[in-house]
Amino acid sequence: MDKKTLLAVALSALVLIGFQAFFAPKAPVADNATTATETAAATPSADETADTQTSAPLVLGETAPVSADKLKTISTADLTLTFNEISGNILKAEIQQYNEKPIHIGFGDGKQDYMTAGTGTSAAFSSKEIKKGDTTSLVFTSTQNDLVITKKYEIKEGSYLIDASVEVANTGNRSVELPISVQIGPGLGDGVADSRLVFQGPIMYDGKKVRREKEDKIKAPEVYANPEWIGYTSTYFLFAAAGGGFTEGIIQKSGDSAVIKGTDKAVVNPASKYTKEFKLYIGPKKYTLLKETGFGLTKSIDFGYFSFLAIPLLNLMNFFYGYVHNYGAAIILLTVVVKLVTFPLTQKSMVSMKRMQLLQPKMTELREKYAKDKQKLNQAVMELYKKEGVNPFGGCLPIVIQIPVFFALYKALLVSIELKGSPFILHIADLSLKDPYYITPVLMGITMFVQQRLSPQSGDPMQQKVFMFMPIIFTFLFLQFQSGLVLYWLTNNILSIAQQYFINKKTAA
Repeated sequence: MDKKTLLAVALSALVLIGFQAFFAPKAPVADNATTATETAAATPSADETADTQTSAPLVLGETAPVSADKLKTISTADLTLTFNEISGNILKAEIQQYNEKPIHIGFGDGKQDYMTAGTGTSAAFSSKEIKKGDTTSLVFTSTQNDLVITKKYEIKEGSYLIDASVEVANTGNRSVELPISVQIGPGLGDGVADSRLVFQGPIMYDGKKVRREKEDKIKAPEVYANPEWIGYTSTYFLFAAAGGGFTEGIIQKSGDSAVIKGTDKAVVNPASKYTKEFKLYIGPKKYTLLKETGFGLTKSIDFGYFSFLAIPLLNLMNFFYGYVHNYGAAIILLTVVVKLVTFPLTQKSMVSMKRMQLLQPKMTELREKYAKDKQKLNQAVMELYKKEGVNPFGGCLPIVIQIPVFFALYKALLVSIELKGSPFILHIADLSLKDPYYITPVLMGITMFVQQRLSPQSGDPMQQKVFMFMPIIFTFLFLQFQSGLVLYWLTNNILSIAQQYFINKKTAA
């Protein structure tokens, strides 16, 4: 990478990283704020093998009561779900493993329902568990006046996707119109690390645009039409409700955090039923898995403005991993491929810079000769360029093209869950975390310094001073970066040093 490219990329990176570090949202903290939940009175049928709840009726606008003896836990290899049998909602959810490795990522604090679904007009529920093969179904039933509310959840072994539904049956003789909603939040839960570089919080997708809101910025409820899905996201994991055909998505304040919900209206005629079916996804934000799941859930991964480049780069990294079975090695191979693809452009830029450096003595003579006549100086410089066949702007196009590639790869590695828990070699046990001994950032700074010494020197004293401090600045900046990103930059520097070395030898000959 020549000095112009390096300066452009470095300054752009500093702006991007600095903005994200100081202005990106903090990770939300789960709170005990009161949220609107449902109300309902249990009248189970005689043939149900259920435990009838005797809790006092819930009042709309109050948090559903939580009782230790009224909790139902369903566990699979991937998930542990705790249901509040009084409300028929999910009290908390825990992701137990990813890629056959044990983890602990929680949604909800266990003090109030994290996912509420229903009409908001029923009283306490009764519950029934049905097991069939590798599927466990939980059915919660409540009756209030002429309405029978039934919530159903189907949890399958080996899947992060849950089939859910809310059914309203009208046994009366008058039509009833009532709201149906699914609410998620507030906050996240255990095992979620803070992040200033990646958004964490309430999120929804309306088919055209992803809506992300910082909890501390929400004042009044923010309403969006026809969301395809709503949810809460951390850097690597997602709790989302999708496919519900919601007419509105709402993000609103809840204590120090926020909740997000999808709403709709149901009209239930006498002796008829209304059913709202939806999917719950509680799992990792792995691009291929989300793509298979559908509903546009891949939009929960923020690949940035250059997603059209970042996604293929991520897929290529996974392709290499399929052969080498080490994501550190896959990053190195990916960097080599990117370097080969951009080689003609970087070569042209480096050669142009080297030829410009060789003209510096003649340029100095012209500046001294026409020190008092800028017009003649400009004419003389252009004639020199023409005579030597040098284009002063020859390195600009390669720089413009390389910057999007750099940022695309940066974002792909930053949000890639594939790196979480993935070791490289020696002391690097997790490529999604910083180097514990800061060896790779220091090596990166050293290679950056070597690269500068090999690159053509600028005649501008100010630029030289800026370049002098760049390795130091970037070394300190990269100390806290995930080691996978540092490994990419270090590999790229080494390849650039080799390329510049051969160019210098060739031009010297």
